Amino acid sequence: MYTFGDGYKGYHQVKIVPKDQLKTTFTTPWGTFCYTVMPFGLCNAPGTFQLLMNKVFHQFLGLFLQVFINDFGVYSDRTSHLTKLELVFQRLDSSGVTLNLEKTTIGFSKGKMVGHIVSKDGVATNLEKLDRISKLPFPTTKKAL
Repeated sequence: MYTFGDGYKGYHQVKIVPKDQLKTTFTTPWGTFCYTVMPFGLCNAPGTFQLLMNKVFHQFLGLFLQVFINDFGVYSDRTSHLTKLELVFQRLDSSGVTLNLEKTTIGFSKGKMVGHIVSKDGVATNLEKLDRISKLPFPTTKKAL
């Protein structure tokens, strides 16, 4: 069985240490502000978030859980799946990481993770993604390229 989850608001769940918040300063017509949580696009944001997820789930990685930035997959046999999910959900709760319930699927024989289809047969390309790419217009100018 597989359960696939997606971290809600991804990087915005990582608080920036107060002394480093000034490094994220930006100015608008309404004033000067700085981020208190990690914004998308900040240098090293993906690596920082992956490090957080690795710390949160270090005991489970490779045993019954795979994590790629804010996507994760729990895999196990039917009899132990709920036990594994309970461990993962407890860890999410204690760390304060939240899930996007609309993108979370629980207890399936296959599912989507990081643009691929994962099942007992292994990892396969998600043909929906390829179909979208193949329908893109062919670039005819340097600017379009």
